[in-house]
Amino acid sequence: MLLKEALVSVKFHYKNFKNDPYPLVKILDTKYEGKIGQKTYGKRKDLLGWNLNYFENKEEAKRSIDEIDSFARLMAADNKEKYDRVKTFFPEQAQYLRRYIKDGIVGLRTKENGLWKKTDFDEVNKLNKESL
Repeated sequence: MLLKEALVSVKFHYKNFKNDPYPLVKILDTKYEGKIGQKTYGKRKDLLGWNLNYFENKEEAKRSIDEIDSFARLMAADNKEKYDRVKTFFPEQAQYLRRYIKDGIVGLRTKENGLWKKTDFDEVNKLNKESL
């Protein structure tokens, strides 16, 4: 098995968009339940990640997020701790963290061998686990 040290990125059409109908997202959590206290907490399992389309320099944003993720893995940090580290060390990245309702996601794709291919959430979850 190939060891990947980066968070999985996906592209898709988002039916519930307000600003970006075609997000490019670096995934933090594929089964995000929300924050305690939110009226939807625990009722949905959404996709949580950084929308890279909002960054002026996507490559720098990817690198920064992946570096923090790699360091957090060494520290055995969970997703909340990873997010807190990004928020602390790279506050500009934290503002682009988005929650996507899975039912609003159409045409989910991941990059494989330089090409974007159609996929589903089971495959994304598998890729996400492989990158841990």
